Amino acid sequence: MGDILGTAVSGLLSFQRALSTTSHNIANVNTEGYSRQNVDLNTRNPSYLGGFFVGNGVQVSAIERSYDQFITTSLRESNSSYARLEKFADLSAQIDNILADPQGGISPILQQFFSAVQDVSDDPASGSARNQLLSTAESLVNRFSTFDTRLSQLSRNTETDIENTIDEINTIVASIADINLSLEEVLASGLVTQQSNDLLDQRDALLNELSTKVNIQVINDQDYNMTVLIGNGQTMLNGATAFSLSLQPDQADPTQNIIVYNGFSTVNDVSDQLNGGQLGGLLDYRNGVLNPTINSVGRIAMGLADTFNAQHREGMDLNGSMGGDFFSFSQPRTIPFASNGGTSTITTTVTDVSQLTIDDYTLNYNAGNWQLVSSSGSTSAVVADASPADTTLVFEGLTVVIDGASTPVNGDQFTIKPTSQGARSLNLEIGDPNEIAAAAPIRTGSPLNNMGDIEISQGIVTDATNANLLNTVTFTFDTPATTFTSNSDVVVNGTTYLAGASIPYSNNMVVDSNGWQV
Repeated sequence: MGDILGTAVSGLLSFQRALSTTSHNIANVNTEGYSRQNVDLNTRNPSYLGGFFVGNGVQVSAIERSYDQFITTSLRESNSSYARLEKFADLSAQIDNILADPQGGISPILQQFFSAVQDVSDDPASGSARNQLLSTAESLVNRFSTFDTRLSQLSRNTETDIENTIDEINTIVASIADINLSLEEVLASGLVTQQSNDLLDQRDALLNELSTKVNIQVINDQDYNMTVLIGNGQTMLNGATAFSLSLQPDQADPTQNIIVYNGFSTVNDVSDQLNGGQLGGLLDYRNGVLNPTINSVGRIAMGLADTFNAQHREGMDLNGSMGGDFFSFSQPRTIPFASNGGTSTITTTVTDVSQLTIDDYTLNYNAGNWQLVSSSGSTSAVVADASPADTTLVFEGLTVVIDGASTPVNGDQFTIKPTSQGARSLNLEIGDPNEIAAAAPIRTGSPLNNMGDIEISQGIVTDATNANLLNTVTFTFDTPATTFTSNSDVVVNGTTYLAGASIPYSNNMVVDSNGWQV
């Protein structure tokens, strides 16, 4: 009778645990990260009586999670990829909203500016057209300044987001380490043979959350211990030992941070190795969209200013003076690396805006030579240091001069940002509408008593800085009309003719003199 009762009690106790597990499943139906638990039943060890084995009922052998390692790993990878792309798309859309706005974007203000320029061209004497051009030009300058302000704010926000994400990663890793410690303590006690399913669920939920922050690799062992890796194999977690990430100012540009790994050995910069999750999306956006956009907008502003200035200098204003610069902008920003040991000073100027790229550059000094390397990988020629004379490098629209009186040290570096401040520094240099040089400084014509049918073009300015540009030049044809003379030196097809010399005439001949050509 005792055996019968013991067998019955085993069944009651086993199914009581099964019902408790079912109740636990129902209670956690809305718990995020919870895995449904199943009760495994096995027969109890039989008793040997009278030459036979007599059964002793049932027992609970395990309570297991409905869990698949392959699906869990795939989910983490998908979470990481999705979080990266979502963050990247959300942030990139902010830039699109700024620059592509149909009312406040770049295109509308440029159209307004060139429309105002056309109005002055159509009626150069109109005071209202000239005033409107200055007003629109001021709006153009303000618009570029607004772009720079908003993009700079996005840059600061991005650095803050990176810092917050790093803090979240460190916190999650520390929480996983705490769970691992609890799991280790349970095993070490020797009181149980199975780990807590709920703790394992909590750990998996934290790993899923961590995968949305950064791409991870998880290595499990048989004792429910684990190692979590990021980047190129940096260990963020080894059992119950957690490591961390931190931020340091970039030596190349203190306004931005690099990510430093603090583990078995410190890795100075792992920023380019973290390619997943929200952190990967932030870094992709900062390095691949935001910084190039700032440089692109700056280059547009500098290109507009330089091109318009060149045209404006070839015109004449209402005061009878040649035109000056209509716009101005600052020269490239130069940043010495914090680790530099030398005293070198450099000066960088833009000498050809048309050759500018949106790249930033690193100027390296190594073994007595200087070289420029762009962020896209292009390199200048290697130039030997000319100390005590100045050393000059010319590359992609830039001229870099290293002061020969200073002393470089092997390994010194400088960051050069040619266009990053172009939009911020754009300025209007003209405040008087009469100073708008909308008139051509040269004019051609012929007396009414000319008997021939020779025609002369209106002429173009080739050198607005020529001191004799505004001097009157007269061409007088000889008899017979196969040659002519000029009261000024001229150049015809590469041949120079002094004033008063006989010049052979040919149809469609091109004449250059005093900074103009007809």
